Amino acid sequence: MVRGDLSVFPLLSVMQMLLGSGRAGRLSVDHPRGGQLWLDPGELVHAQAGALSGDAALQVVASLDEGTFTFEADEMAPVHTLALRRDAALRRMLDDHESWGPLLKVFPDWDRTVRFTSRWTEAQPVTRPQYEALQLLQGGSTVRGLFERSAQLPRALLETLRPFLSAGLIELA
Repeated sequence: MVRGDLSVFPLLSVMQMLLGSGRAGRLSVDHPRGGQLWLDPGELVHAQAGALSGDAALQVVASLDEGTFTFEADEMAPVHTLALRRDAALRRMLDDHESWGPLLKVFPDWDRTVRFTSRWTEAQPVTRPQYEALQLLQGGSTVRGLFERSAQLPRALLETLRPFLSAGLIELA
């Protein structure tokens, strides 16, 4: 078992070490946005973050720059939702991590409810992807809940909602 802190050992460095060593097992990250990544020798084969799995879960886990991690060697993945060899996995995680910065400033707490403000009107022009994302707000939902109900990947969903939040048409309550 290997344990550490992501503020000391960044996630990408940990993943580079594990994928490069040819180890198989489960990397668990304890953080409100945390999750688990399963590795076969040199390959990332499954990601789970709450109710999300596969690409969506990998995006969420890649957003982390703090939290504690534990690697359990030889833990087998319950399913295979990914097939990313070492370089592809690291490149994807790096791209995802860099893209999360601006979104985490706008959506810092994923347990807060996203809702329409009094400035919202049904006459607001929207694109089809925006309409689909905004439909998820009906009845109120947390950011995390939106991820679980959306067909869009988490980053794309927040990118879709960000202009409405910036314009004061939706809010985090």
